[in-house]
Amino acid sequence: MNMSKKTDFTTLEEFVSSRVSNNRFLHCVSVGKTAMFFNQRFNAGFRDEDCYRAGLLHDVARNWTFDQMLLYCNKNNIHMEKEEIVNPVLLHAPVGANIVKKKGYESYELAIRWHTLGSKDMGKLGLIIYLSDYLEPRRSFLSDKDRVKFNKMDSMEEICINILDNEVKHRNLKNQSLAKSTEGLYNFLKEGGTF
Repeated sequence: MNMSKKTDFTTLEEFVSSRVSNNRFLHCVSVGKTAMFFNQRFNAGFRDEDCYRAGLLHDVARNWTFDQMLLYCNKNNIHMEKEEIVNPVLLHAPVGANIVKKKGYESYELAIRWHTLGSKDMGKLGLIIYLSDYLEPRRSFLSDKDRVKFNKMDSMEEICINILDNEVKHRNLKNQSLAKSTEGLYNFLKEGGTF
């Protein structure tokens, strides 16, 4: 399927829905809508269509098996972070980014690549997708109270720091450390970095 940047949403939604479960597709649509919300709320400067498309496409490889993702990464010379090999479900991010790039959506590649681990190199669109994936309304691990708290914060960077604070607490309980790219993002933001 050859898709151009002018692909209408229906065609793109059909592309994604044919590759993921129905529940995952609803999540992708919700991430796209949440991304548009963040773009508007924080005047991020993207076209809403681009935020929706990046959100819609972010989990395009999420239903692949570990073997499929590993084979794809090896065949396409895709770098895998240590944490992605240890926790193979995370490989859907680099695989999805490569698929999206091959489909003509290069401008979404970094956002999709880093939507799971986060990275100081993910760019502003990456930050929007990272936050949207965490905060979209269908996510059940987040209470309504916490969701409202996050959405009242003054900047996307502040929201991200608070999400990462939660991640650090969660990891400490399990005696685990942050992924290298996640730690880099956390330090970047804690030192006042912005996207």
